[in-house]
Amino acid sequence: MCPLSLIGDLALYSSQSTACSDRRNEFLAEKHISSRMGVSQVVMIGDTTMKVLVYNLNSEGSLQLTAELQTRITNRVRAVGGTVIFAEDHATAVQQVRDADIVFGYITPEMLAVARQLQWIQAPISSFGYYDFRWGPYYIFPALVSYPVTLTSASGIYNDIIATHVFALITAIARNLPTFIRQQQDHQWTRGGQMLALSQKTIGIIGFGGVGKEVARLANAFRMTVVAVDPDPRDLPSYVSSLWSPEELHQALSLVDFVVLCLPDAPGTLHLIGESELRAMKPTAYLINIGRGNTVDLKSLTHALTEKLIAGAGLDVFGPGFEPLPPSHPLWACDNVLITPHRAGAGTPTERRVTVFLENFRRFSIGAPLLNVVDKQRMVVTGPRFQLTF
Repeated sequence: MCPLSLIGDLALYSSQSTACSDRRNEFLAEKHISSRMGVSQVVMIGDTTMKVLVYNLNSEGSLQLTAELQTRITNRVRAVGGTVIFAEDHATAVQQVRDADIVFGYITPEMLAVARQLQWIQAPISSFGYYDFRWGPYYIFPALVSYPVTLTSASGIYNDIIATHVFALITAIARNLPTFIRQQQDHQWTRGGQMLALSQKTIGIIGFGGVGKEVARLANAFRMTVVAVDPDPRDLPSYVSSLWSPEELHQALSLVDFVVLCLPDAPGTLHLIGESELRAMKPTAYLINIGRGNTVDLKSLTHALTEKLIAGAGLDVFGPGFEPLPPSHPLWACDNVLITPHRAGAGTPTERRVTVFLENFRRFSIGAPLLNVVDKQRMVVTGPRFQLTF
């Protein structure tokens, strides 16, 4: 099976989602959901009520909640008779997750090991990968895969933010900004260097999900020719000039000037871009990676860049063991590489994460299908997705 067959939407929900729906309906029936004055609420039986645990993991986590956002969450949960706990540290999270029905934020192996009735986890991130025990943002670990709990993502909240970062890299390369910044630091006025007209260039977007579509929209605004590689894209815009299947990846790579990777860290995308793919690219082409570092074989990419087999790269992500990129790594010395420290999604308003949670909480409380359900084996979103509106 081609790795890229794991990209894109799946037609059906996973069995995990169905099982969660059944348990959720039993939970709601047990707690006698009723409606009073148009507001659904839980009538408690004894001390039983729906419990939500909110946990951000650490200071680098994606769920930095203001007092206003905490109040929004609290009011919504209490409106249906539930309780909410905001855990400030891991020890508290481990203690409070024992009888929690819902986790909004991060889950760790220690938390999952003691959870007795957990039904749904709303992650604050959109793209998954295997759990990194140093700081944990990639989320997935073996026990979570096998545990009968539904996992939902924040897919849809980053599209415009990450696409902006993509074009920050592309325009910086096209207009030779790294060279000019170095010259400014050295107080030099030199007008040499290559300058590119984006309207004469072709962009190839690998993985045409929400981020990929937004990258395509911006590329069209720059009058670039837009091509995409995806096994099953939905709502293909009219300005996409051609669509390539995963089996045609090498052919697509040979035609484009900027290759943009918008891929998740999933079992089938590991080192999707390796030596043969890099050799398939034009020697004048650039690689942009804002997805996950594991999708590129870093050794092969380093060789291609140092030997000038491709023109250059804009890199925001690197694989496990290479974030942060070690000071001795040869990519730091490459004048054809623009590196940002995993910041493509930075600046995404936390309110968007809360909006996804509250919409899914509304659905959960009435037994409706959740948005952004994650197939934990494949680490991709299945079924209907959250759509951000402006």
